[in-house]
Amino acid sequence: MLTRFFRILPLAAVAVPLLLGACGKDAEQAAAAAPDPAVIARGEALFKGACGAYCHKMTPGNTDALFLFDCEWKHGATDEDIFKVISGGVPGTRMVAFGGAFPEGDKDTHAVIAYLRSASQCKK
Repeated sequence: MLTRFFRILPLAAVAVPLLLGACGKDAEQAAAAAPDPAVIARGEALFKGACGAYCHKMTPGNTDALFLFDCEWKHGATDEDIFKVISGGVPGTRMVAFGGAFPEGDKDTHAVIAYLRSASQCKK
């Protein structure tokens, strides 16, 4: 019995910290993935000030202004795709490039994306 204990002890000494470390990483990753309310609020202000009611509508309806809060994305739906569209525009459309036009550049572009995700009717 004691021999078996000494065989299991090294395994437990390795397994327990690994399991506990994995649990901590899941919590850290979840916290990192959770959007910051201040970032979302900034993104909302930027979107409404630069985009909303001008080129993009805030509520669904039948107009030529695109509604970005549904599940239909014509130029890619990943954060990277959306970043490229906001930064570079879409040739042949009304979507102009915002590039570095936001006060805090790329940081603000990411804030707009965070707002779009938070206000989306298409929840995962």
